[in-house]
Amino acid sequence: MGAPRAIALCQSFNGALEFQVGHWSEADKALRESIQLFRQIGAADGEALTCQRLGILQTARGQLEEALSTLEDGVVAAKHAKLRAHIQGRLYAAIARNRLLAGDLAAADHSLSLGQTLTESHGHCPLCESLLLPVAVSVRIAQGDLVGAEEYCHQLDEATSRYGSHSWVALAAQARAELAAAYGNTEEAIAHYKRAQAGFLEANNEYAAAQCEEALASLQD
Repeated sequence: MGAPRAIALCQSFNGALEFQVGHWSEADKALRESIQLFRQIGAADGEALTCQRLGILQTARGQLEEALSTLEDGVVAAKHAKLRAHIQGRLYAAIARNRLLAGDLAAADHSLSLGQTLTESHGHCPLCESLLLPVAVSVRIAQGDLVGAEEYCHQLDEATSRYGSHSWVALAAQARAELAAAYGNTEEAIAHYKRAQAGFLEANNEYAAAQCEEALASLQD
């Protein structure tokens, strides 16, 4: 009886790790298998979280509408999950990033608001904050609200003090880089992106490190 659940959990974690190191086809296959198994055994929490992971992967691959559909499937599953507020908050953060990349700023802001409302209901959660705060910075910058973006950067700095990992240092530096670039402070942005890239590499997140490399190339042209 426990075998399908164990396999589903392993494939969900495996898919997340494969995504971070850039093995996207392998990640896609593992995550889809995980979702199917979670659905078969009626494990809504696992299904919803894995839909979030697959949606983030699809968004990274530029499959924005397919990713949105996957994330919305996750929202539906999360309504039956034990940790629904946590999971829905993460899903709405992923939807906000997806809609921002799709150029639908209104939808991105709406999803961000939904995610914030849900996560505020259960206090500080490192996984929720790691998704919500960076996209909040990006949304506010896209809206031209640099003061609002600065406030979210400050919240990221506070979260980094609480959690203190390489990933958190990198997330905060990446957000600061994005904000500095929006202000036109190119040298400051480059310094922050380099710090973020180093942090992501320390955390074995090659995908995020590559994002920083792309941003650096754009700034240094």
